[in-house]
Amino acid sequence: MASRRLIMEGLGAAVRFWPTALARTWGALTLTAAVIGLSSAFGLWSPQSPWRLAAFAASLAAVVMAQGGLYRQALAVGAPGPAGLQWGMAENRLGAVWALTAVFLSVLGMLAFVVVLSFAFAIASAGKGFVTALPMTWARGVDDRGRAVMAIVAGLCLVGLTWSAMRVSLAAAATVARGRLQVLASWPTTRGVVWPIVICKFALAIGPLGFAIGVLAWGARASSAPWLSGLVAGAMTVVWLPLNAGLMAYFYQRAAAT
Repeated sequence: MASRRLIMEGLGAAVRFWPTALARTWGALTLTAAVIGLSSAFGLWSPQSPWRLAAFAASLAAVVMAQGGLYRQALAVGAPGPAGLQWGMAENRLGAVWALTAVFLSVLGMLAFVVVLSFAFAIASAGKGFVTALPMTWARGVDDRGRAVMAIVAGLCLVGLTWSAMRVSLAAAATVARGRLQVLASWPTTRGVVWPIVICKFALAIGPLGFAIGVLAWGARASSAPWLSGLVAGAMTVVWLPLNAGLMAYFYQRAAAT
């Protein structure tokens, strides 16, 4: 019952914050949408693009700036710059949050990969036709039961990674609110609310994602996928960033009040 109340209140806070966020941070959101939309439309993120690193850096900087304005507003810890365009210590810290979170989840991802690989090798070595010196025989050693076990192990690893990501999901809100870098230090703030956060994020994303998939499917038939994908990516940015900031601000403020 308490989780249901948290979910409903979190969704309500996110939806109520969205129009207010657009009114005060429209400049930063427009800039972010333009950078991400153009990068997607012109394929600047593709491995073949010589502009890949520059496009990634520009997109990340734009997102961080927009987040800075959104969290300042959602947490009432200072007014955002004109139309949300500002860069200060809060944005520097948010950039560090992104980097440290990526490192943290990458380490966990590598550990999960090692676990899955170890199980795969153990299952294959117990199967028929397995020869240690011949790697091409390893896949044949995994039978149907082995594949079922592998699916379970991979699923548990994915759940573990999702749970860990949600345990530090309030890092950005905590960093802006407390005025100091918070990543693992924000772990206790999500105690007891991990799955409500997951459900809220899924509920907020499912509608826009469904719309985006439908538009892109139509665009593929109309041979207009490149520019349409950029338009959709930009629109999703304007929708998701304020919703997510409103949601995370709600859960952080609730944790801070208890």
